[in-house]
Amino acid sequence: MKDPDESLWSAGLEILGRLVDAGHTAFLVGGCVRDRLMGRRLHDIDIATSALPEQVMELFERTVPTGLKHGTVTVLEKGRTFEVTTYRREFGYSDARRPDQVAFVTDIRDDLSRRDFTINAMAVGLDGKLVDPFGGKADLESGTIECVGDASERFGEDALRMLRAIRFGAEFGFRLAPSVWQGILAQSSRLKQVAMERVGGEWDRMMAGSGPDQACRWLFESGLPEHFRECPPASLLRGDTAPVALAPIQDADLRWAAFLIGKGLSVDEITVFCRQLRFSGRRISRIANIAEFNARLRHDFTREQWIGTVLDIGAAAAHDWLVSCVGQVSKNSEAVQWLADMPLTAVSQLAVKGDELAARLDRTPGPWVAALLRRLAVQVARGQLSNEKPALLSAAEQAMRE
Repeated sequence: MKDPDESLWSAGLEILGRLVDAGHTAFLVGGCVRDRLMGRRLHDIDIATSALPEQVMELFERTVPTGLKHGTVTVLEKGRTFEVTTYRREFGYSDARRPDQVAFVTDIRDDLSRRDFTINAMAVGLDGKLVDPFGGKADLESGTIECVGDASERFGEDALRMLRAIRFGAEFGFRLAPSVWQGILAQSSRLKQVAMERVGGEWDRMMAGSGPDQACRWLFESGLPEHFRECPPASLLRGDTAPVALAPIQDADLRWAAFLIGKGLSVDEITVFCRQLRFSGRRISRIANIAEFNARLRHDFTREQWIGTVLDIGAAAAHDWLVSCVGQVSKNSEAVQWLADMPLTAVSQLAVKGDELAARLDRTPGPWVAALLRRLAVQVARGQLSNEKPALLSAAEQAMRE
């Protein structure tokens, strides 16, 4: 079976061939070149060319004009997509994110000079030769994140690059060059101009990557969170930068939960912060449920409290909490057994429903029904009552008499 990376790389070279045969120059650029040199999995292929967008669209049958203003056309070939961008220079970054103007150029080196880091400013042509005018390969070999040109200028152009520097450094286990660190400190206030969904996207990638602990340390040591457009809760900005070891936790949402709980944020603060980062409602609920689970058990970690918490918040949150709080709770293994021993983990799993209780007890439905169902569920979960309809109805009658 063909290596998918080789297949993707070869498909990119075929695109180059079409461009070169038409009289243009073209190169594979950026992250795909970096990842190939590092032996990392390829995710996509970006191509830079001397051809203008209109010329690219004429050459390929299926294209999407994704960013003509900036010279980008998406080419669809063999079920894959390739972003093909005309060599360009960029001018003016009034919003600290996007260039105000671009000018198409004819030399790949001019195009590479506008890029953020040396390791992302390399290109490979159809002949397989590396174009590396800023020493990106040497920085890969030394494990260094270095900017193309002056770091403070690069971060002044696009403030999101400061977060990207931290993300790449943490993900690859590289060091940040002193000039990069000083550039971050000098330009940190520019981050206020960057939309929160972009900030959240970068931090989320850090948390999902292979170096979340280092990423969080650099973030808080640099003070960047203080310059977010929407300032995080004050408790997030205080205390230890890495209160919990995140790397052993595999799931990004559970890493977030462990981190935010470890920083001492309340459930409400965690919910607000996740909204600031523009997380989906599903993710916010999952992370907040873990935090709620932790809050309920923090001062009363007994089997009785555990059962009630599982019934109220859910078995999924229980599993998530056990994983995200590994090493923090001395009774962790005991809680795992408690969960395994529970005959049911949700009120909805009872063999009797609310309307059946109301009919059997000849009472008008109301809040009492939910309270009674939960009481029955607790008894079943403790092993004190069988989850069978006759037994449940009998226990309900007894409860109402009491």
